[in-house]
Amino acid sequence: MEPECLLMDRISNLPSSLVQTILTLMPIRDAFRTSILSRNWRHRCVNLPKLEFDDKLLEKSTNSQLSIKCKVVHAIYTVLLLHRGPVLEFSLCVSQLPSCCEIDQIINHLANNTTVEKFNLVIGLGHSAYKLPSSFFSLKRLTHINLNNCVVQLQSTSFRLERLTSLCFRNVSITNKMLVCFISCCPILKSLTLVRSNNVPIGEEKHFVGSDQYSALVQLFQLLPLIEHLEMNCCPVKCFASGVIPQSLPNKLVHLRALVLHGLSFGKEDELRFVLLLVTSSPNLKKIKMEMTYSSTEAISQTAMNLFDLQDYSNVKLDHLHDMEITNFSNMKPGMDFLKLILAKSSMLKKVRVVINNNISVNDEVKMLRDLLWNPCASAGAQIKAERA
Repeated sequence: MEPECLLMDRISNLPSSLVQTILTLMPIRDAFRTSILSRNWRHRCVNLPKLEFDDKLLEKSTNSQLSIKCKVVHAIYTVLLLHRGPVLEFSLCVSQLPSCCEIDQIINHLANNTTVEKFNLVIGLGHSAYKLPSSFFSLKRLTHINLNNCVVQLQSTSFRLERLTSLCFRNVSITNKMLVCFISCCPILKSLTLVRSNNVPIGEEKHFVGSDQYSALVQLFQLLPLIEHLEMNCCPVKCFASGVIPQSLPNKLVHLRALVLHGLSFGKEDELRFVLLLVTSSPNLKKIKMEMTYSSTEAISQTAMNLFDLQDYSNVKLDHLHDMEITNFSNMKPGMDFLKLILAKSSMLKKVRVVINNNISVNDEVKMLRDLLWNPCASAGAQIKAERA
């Protein structure tokens, strides 16, 4: 029987690195349960480099806030107490977990470890935002940060995140000056996501004021010389839209490859200028994805209506753009002018997907498509697909 058992237990004879990879891909609760399989498996999971706590911890939990908090915190404490070796990735993403002081203790423990490279913390939007402790900034080896429904207050500007390449702030309450300070401490940032709901507070000031020469938006993007992926919505734009938004940036975003924008309106001058600023200052863009807002009662700025006639875009080239997608698109003139500009300046364009707002009449849709077909297109192989939402 012994040779037969050994044959059946092939996984125990796999290389340790491969077993560790398998355990890392499993839910952490199931991974630690393998310690009761046999003596050989007792310590297999105590040195996992990736610790991920999610909603699977609560599959059999009651709806009581106290029990949810106790179960999650107890599971994390147990894992951290038994864990040996470096923690490279830590993720706490439990939608029902409220903000609590126990998270401070968890981050303090990780700060003592100082090996964490990827940190993901998501607090459910139904709960009060969690204030990040100062010990978080002791994690000097971070390469990826993802925060959702948190409050960030910098007690000191002396910290540096020299290795950080990806920063994602979703519904993070942070003043604009602190945000600029935070980004200035990340010299090799390549991916930035700033998405904030209207009901998320930003701090004491409502706008970040730039210098006399440049607007605040320009100052923000000058801190991102290596940026490759940028995702934003209208809230950061509104907060930074003090001063004059120029037609292009003094220093181009030559490394930017993907641009994702949410909740902007072509009918608002500042938001239209913001879109044009990014697109025309990013000559190596490969993909643009935009989700617009539209209201039939929205008043269109007169400047926005005539902006493409007032500004010169003859030197703009988007020779690397392959894919573009615009959803919730309407027939307002600034939006049509923007799409025409993209088609005329993108010689390598392959796919264009336009999702039209359902409130647009069929007659207006036909006019839009006819207008686009008559517009010059720099790419002979571009496929333009228009559809309803």
